[in-house]
Amino acid sequence: MFLPSHDYYAVGVAQIGDQLYVYAPLCDGERVVGVEAYDNLLSGQEPNYDPDSMQFTYWKAQDPTRESVANGWIALGDSSGFRTTAVVAGSNIELPEKLGVSLQLDVGSQHAVEGVVSVSKAPRYPAGADPRSVRYAYRPERNGADARDPREIRDESGCAANYPA
Repeated sequence: MFLPSHDYYAVGVAQIGDQLYVYAPLCDGERVVGVEAYDNLLSGQEPNYDPDSMQFTYWKAQDPTRESVANGWIALGDSSGFRTTAVVAGSNIELPEKLGVSLQLDVGSQHAVEGVVSVSKAPRYPAGADPRSVRYAYRPERNGADARDPREIRDESGCAANYPA
């Protein structure tokens, strides 16, 4: 069994045109069923924070309608790839610099993982670039020097189901 090389799940982030994209590395049989983007800094500072309040939620959507979204290619704030939007992008808060990304997954059972991205460290590409062919900032604690393509991210991360919920 593959064990992740780090003890927390990490996603990649890139900006294509004006759109922020997250690449969530998944294994065969793993699917995104919901995503929430929130202010990681503020939620971490709030004593007894209740995530169900969605107080610090930037965007929350569920039930992907596009196979690419279910496979981990997520345009943050774009609800057109989902059946249900619980929080419209930017309706609660502005896009935060330290963005927490919580993914609800179907891995044969329900599973949840979270990652944090630094918006300002996202590599920028012109509008129309293919999200599958760009490099993503990965693991922000590495001072933003680590940009990787999706295959490299997937190879290092392993399966989402191997991370604690």
